Amino acid sequence: MLKKFAIILVALVATTSFFGCNQTDDTENEITYASTMVRSFKLKPNAYVLSALDTVFFSIDLANAKIFNADSLPYGTRIDKLVVDIATDACKTVELTMRKNDGADTIVNYLTNSTDSINFANGPVNLRVVSYDGKAERNYEIKVNVHTVIPDSLCWSEIAMRPLPTSLSNITAQRSVATTDKAVCLTTNGTDFCIATTADPATEQWETSTPNFQFNPDINSLTAAEATLFILDDAGALYSSDDLGATWNATGETWSAIVGNYGSTLLGLTYNGAKYMHVTYPATTVTEAEEKFPVSGFSSQCTITSRWTQNQQKVIAGGRDAAGNLNRLVWGFDGTNWAVLSKSLPVAVEHASLIKFNVAKTDTLTWQTRQIETLLLIGGKTPKGISNTTYISYDLGINWKQADDLLQLPEYIQPRYNAQALVYNTTMSVNRATSVWQPYPAKQLPGWWLPIDYAPNSRAVAPIEEWECPYIYLFGGYNSQGNLFDSVWKGTILRLMFQPLQ
Repeated sequence: MLKKFAIILVALVATTSFFGCNQTDDTENEITYASTMVRSFKLKPNAYVLSALDTVFFSIDLANAKIFNADSLPYGTRIDKLVVDIATDACKTVELTMRKNDGADTIVNYLTNSTDSINFANGPVNLRVVSYDGKAERNYEIKVNVHTVIPDSLCWSEIAMRPLPTSLSNITAQRSVATTDKAVCLTTNGTDFCIATTADPATEQWETSTPNFQFNPDINSLTAAEATLFILDDAGALYSSDDLGATWNATGETWSAIVGNYGSTLLGLTYNGAKYMHVTYPATTVTEAEEKFPVSGFSSQCTITSRWTQNQQKVIAGGRDAAGNLNRLVWGFDGTNWAVLSKSLPVAVEHASLIKFNVAKTDTLTWQTRQIETLLLIGGKTPKGISNTTYISYDLGINWKQADDLLQLPEYIQPRYNAQALVYNTTMSVNRATSVWQPYPAKQLPGWWLPIDYAPNSRAVAPIEEWECPYIYLFGGYNSQGNLFDSVWKGTILRLMFQPLQ
């Protein structure tokens, strides 16, 4: 429905231009456009090139004499031997002029050789249309757009950094989490503590306060379960806060670790002197932890949804089991049970940052673009030392591989472990200020990368001026000596900054 509307819209724009001037020019334009009009353009089916090739939509801009597919074909699609289907009124001449590999031009008479293949790989093809009476002639530019980058190849484009939000100096530790509607950053200098909160990490509007800890908190155990914060003290006692960390109340529970949350329910582990047990707060049935379940060093938790399960899944990756073994496992919790989702992490790792990030994927059968959830695993400790590598899963944590080079963090973001990555949307527009964020250069792009300002003409009259773009905020982390990085890195993916087609 959208595609039909788009071509009607282009035609209406062209028609308006025909009849909006003086009478003499209008008559001349009417004759020229009407007698040399391209009424439809599409590609003939060829399963060897691409499935459903004949359903690829082409816009016909009559006013500017351009024909193009606004939604580019997948990377790697061969366009050097395509058969076209062109509809015009009765015309004397319909010729296609294409450039050969040696730079010479080849002309194909479409009226007598409509099944000849056309090479679009060497640039736009010229379509010359001459009216039946020979009095009018028009030349159209035909362009078949193909993505010049593999869809999996994503690139950090806009990167900035600011210090951690705190009222303290010389901070030595931090932990950042997301509640239902706030980002929370807890920092300490070893003696004092500060909690900073904001609804949007992109802004300068962090509110700082001094938490009323009447115990020695384990700062790295800070976890959010919807609007409630939880933390353990140095003896394992569990505390909760319903006012963003201003005051804390003892729950009466003693745990060895907080694993994450499932909605408002907190997930954790206890140790009874012989075995580790799965526990929750508020308390439910206590069950024995699996032999390989990580009891320390597991990643931050992600929430995913899957067509294979009715409930949401909470996912963690890596860590060390009760025997101290570093593992490659990914675990999922469905609200009732923990289970291994994958044994295929490319590397055994602990204290990595796990985040969910959406990317776009086009179905070449329906030509509908949809967003798919991916999981990114960044950094952490490995047997070879502190890592700065990004790994990616396109099937919600089951299969993993090292991400494309363009998705890896820039060299100036040093390897780290136990950093927290939060994702927040920012409204994009043409003019934006970085405010307190210090800008940094993006990764060096290879020559084949799609320029950021490249896009076919929009199919609508007015372009979209604002759109939502997700940013990843990487808080803190520690180097190989255990020293805290006093930084929040903000970055996004190049393709997500593209101004959307309307």
